[in-house]
Amino acid sequence: MKNSYKISIIVIAFAILIFAGFFISILIHDNLALRSFEDEVANILLPPEIEKIAVRSAIGDSGGNGDYITLRVVWVVKTDLNINELEATIKKNRFLNHNKNNNGIPNFYITRCESSTFKSPVTFELEFYELRGINDYSNYFFIEFGE
Repeated sequence: MKNSYKISIIVIAFAILIFAGFFISILIHDNLALRSFEDEVANILLPPEIEKIAVRSAIGDSGGNGDYITLRVVWVVKTDLNINELEATIKKNRFLNHNKNNNGIPNFYITRCESSTFKSPVTFELEFYELRGINDYSNYFFIEFGE
């Protein structure tokens, strides 16, 4: 009886180690993918009239049925350009490793800042402390890149 008890403990411990290893490998993979995506977004060229104020990134649900994650990088920029001009500037850039189905053009959308909190149309929020204390958000925009 003692041997079967020891074998059961060993089997359970082994199963826990396998599960923990699998979970940790998923976390490492997701973190590396996010860092790679952040690097590509960081290399987007901006003209001098667009000032990058802050950047945040996270992994979030893409909405829908929630069957996969979305890598998200959100910029805060300050510019006198309007949304259409800002969008045209971003579209001039190409990603080498991401968004291959979109001819290398980054997937993004632009919204005006109304507070220090970015709120995506899906349940995703990021706080930008750099925007606290700003009274006039008229020249500030959030640019969300997603993959």
